[in-house]
Amino acid sequence: MPRARPPGPRRLGAALAVCVMLVAGCSPAEYASPRAVDPGISAAAPPIDQRPTTVGIADSDLLGLPRDQVVKAVGLMKQLGVTTVRLLIPWAAIQRTPDSYDWTMVDKTVDAVVAQRMSILATLNSPPEWAMVPGQPAIVGRPASPAAFGSFAGKVAEHFHGKVSAYEIWNEPNGAAFFAPAPDPAGYTELLKAAYPSIKAADPSAVVVAAGLGSVVDHSTITMDPVKFVSTMYASGAKDFFDALAFHPYQYTMKFSESVHPDAPINQLSGIRQLMLGNGDAQKRIWATEYGEPSSELGEAAQAEFLEDMLGKWRNLPYAGPVYVYTMRDRDSQSRAPDDTLGIFRSDGTAKPAERVVTSYFGMRGSRREGASPAPR
Repeated sequence: MPRARPPGPRRLGAALAVCVMLVAGCSPAEYASPRAVDPGISAAAPPIDQRPTTVGIADSDLLGLPRDQVVKAVGLMKQLGVTTVRLLIPWAAIQRTPDSYDWTMVDKTVDAVVAQRMSILATLNSPPEWAMVPGQPAIVGRPASPAAFGSFAGKVAEHFHGKVSAYEIWNEPNGAAFFAPAPDPAGYTELLKAAYPSIKAADPSAVVVAAGLGSVVDHSTITMDPVKFVSTMYASGAKDFFDALAFHPYQYTMKFSESVHPDAPINQLSGIRQLMLGNGDAQKRIWATEYGEPSSELGEAAQAEFLEDMLGKWRNLPYAGPVYVYTMRDRDSQSRAPDDTLGIFRSDGTAKPAERVVTSYFGMRGSRREGASPAPR
């Protein structure tokens, strides 16, 4: 019987990739995009359509690419029909010391997406060493001061006013791989309480998305069940400090629509929704800010089937928001590591069967697959 996905290579791989990018400036292989645009074009970002029929791309590897490759990669997204992109804005890349700000690394990704008139969901995470709880690993340690994080979040919203439409506060804080030394929903809520008013003061129209919770089970001090995590968030006063909640319903051996196992992502999603209803948050949506299936697990055909199943099911959930497919391109299509094979393109730039599935959902509103209610229940 399949288990809920444990903290696997993709989780640790993503964190380590950010660390390498920030420290060494390394970048993944070049994208083979047919068209480039000038990222310096002045433009305002459109808002994110919050219906579950909105399908975007989450691409963490853009952060480490040189500017010309970022432009090429984003140009390919635009050509495929992407309208919204999830980008990383790591704290450590911007505020290396308490008194300095360097926007160079993140400006290149944000400007490239804005130039293509696509909306942006920006994930704020990865604190610099000076801002972490002492003794924790670089990048993945939790912030020592919610106030310092709140100040940083406000600076980001001020800097990207008119360019970034929504901010996701952290990535999978219910796992120690991103919130070391251990998941702490009450501590995470303090980050929300600090970030939310700072972002709104700088950009009142910005949408603040909480959590980006991983679909995991309780495992010692390594991971915490997302339903339990959200329950404690509400008990800690989170209700008034987020506009939407995020969930990452990964499960590499079970399709999203399958509910036979009690810890299946769709059952956890239902549990989170019940908590939202019980706390008077029926109007808030749940966004899937990451979902993918590695082709190294069950093969490329199964990857396409998993994505078809998830995207088809998601758009029929009346309380759901946008979904972001992770990711554009494999790091190494020959690898057996799940972290390396989540792309809808192979590492040589050729399309997998999953590419046709995902792109068929871009701009599909009004088609026969459209079945979602216009408002959450």
